[in-house]
Amino acid sequence: MRMLKFSKRSLWAFILLALIPAGLAAQNFVYTNNDLAAGNSISAFSVDVNGALGPIAGSPFATGGLGTGGGLYAANRIIVVKNFLYASNSGSNTVSAFTIYSASGALASIGSPIATLGSNDATASGISLAATPQGTFLYAGTTDGQITVFSINSLTGALTTVGSPVVAGGIMSSMKVSPNGKFLAVALYLYNDVAVFAIQSDGTLLAVPNSPFTLKSGNGSGTGIDINCASSQLFVGRSGPDIDVFNIASDGELTELTNSPFSTGTIQSNQVVALSPDDGTLFSSNQGGNTVTAFTVGTDGSLTVPGTTVSAGSGALYPGGLAVNQDGTFLYAADTTVTGGFGGVSSFSLAVSPPLSLDFLTSTSQISGLHSLAAYPAKVCASSPTSSGLVASLQISAGPPPSFDLEATLSLDPSLVVDPLTQAVTIQVGSFSITLPAGSFKAFRNGTNSGIYLYQGVVNGTTLKVQITPLGQNQFQISAYDKQIDLTGLFNPVTVTVGIGGNSASALVTANMSSPLGGNGQRY
Repeated sequence: MRMLKFSKRSLWAFILLALIPAGLAAQNFVYTNNDLAAGNSISAFSVDVNGALGPIAGSPFATGGLGTGGGLYAANRIIVVKNFLYASNSGSNTVSAFTIYSASGALASIGSPIATLGSNDATASGISLAATPQGTFLYAGTTDGQITVFSINSLTGALTTVGSPVVAGGIMSSMKVSPNGKFLAVALYLYNDVAVFAIQSDGTLLAVPNSPFTLKSGNGSGTGIDINCASSQLFVGRSGPDIDVFNIASDGELTELTNSPFSTGTIQSNQVVALSPDDGTLFSSNQGGNTVTAFTVGTDGSLTVPGTTVSAGSGALYPGGLAVNQDGTFLYAADTTVTGGFGGVSSFSLAVSPPLSLDFLTSTSQISGLHSLAAYPAKVCASSPTSSGLVASLQISAGPPPSFDLEATLSLDPSLVVDPLTQAVTIQVGSFSITLPAGSFKAFRNGTNSGIYLYQGVVNGTTLKVQITPLGQNQFQISAYDKQIDLTGLFNPVTVTVGIGGNSASALVTANMSSPLGGNGQRY
């Protein structure tokens, strides 16, 4: 049996690949929830270097559920979570799950749609979705004011309901989990409120003190939410021309900025808001004006208004949902109607300031009142609040037995309290993920080397060996070897994520994949 080398000589004999911008390394795709009442579907598009979209073979992909033909609320009815995609079916009160093939963008259904524990008003709304950054839990908000909690199987993407539904207090037009994974914020449309819940370790929700928080007097009710990378500021788009900005306290309580709300001076209707990866720009969709507006965001969260407004393109009507691609070079808007009466997508270049409308109107070829879309790979923060980073190499073998070797250097902000002995450790390679609970590691001394942490055991039927070596200033060298897991079906580049105590970093790694034993008997 091959043993993991617990020494200074590591697995760097494998190909070492530094962390590179994911948007430059991976193909980009865009997906729309068509919300079709007769049988819902997802239209899938590949993105070329100019930002133009082209249909993916097999698109549209049936969800197996029913939509409602549109509606004005719940802009985020489709969401990308790592290599999985989830779409809500507001007509059948279900959520559909798919695996995303990173090489082609095609979707593969993960079983039948799973029912929410609430009910949806099919005449006026949709089911809003949000997920934790680590891809552990998914939340679905229905118009009866209830939130269904799902756990996500890290290996398969399958959903399982957790506990009873949580009462949010009203129709939820938008939901967002803070990038630090601590809070779920919900826009309650009819009450001009934002409810905030603390996310527990099992995914369940507890209302934070004084929740819900009422928007200041202004024009319109809350319809869209986004949260900055530091998880310190929350932005709320309204059905009118105002945008509210709140500070988020450490316990999740909200305090609206003194000069909020900000009057944008544009024609709005159920606007959706989305931040750029560096949090320097806030985008809003102006359904009433068929435009998208960009606002500069100050360090205190204040918006420079009225902002810069650009057209959604010739023939576009009622842009709703927004999505920024992972490297922040393109913005996409879901158009309720484009030329020909179909739903569609508008593309914008963010390589210039202000954003440039590319006038690439791409039809879904489906007549639907869609208001939601998602980009893959999903947007990540350009400046993480933990200043985290990961450099990794990866070897995948078909065996026998199948296995993988991972060598990584994880860097976390020195101000964080990070302790592998008392905190959970998570390792994710593509769709495979294992979390070792707090207390799993033991301290180990090798000669003059101290402070090395080791784990060896069987987790979920697989043999796992992990060594963590602190390098100082919250930097850790991590070696992991897993036996009996076959990852040869993954496509390069592979997303690798390593986390300690809820603080993590990811890298796209081109794995060295080997075939089964050859005539020379060598695995690698």
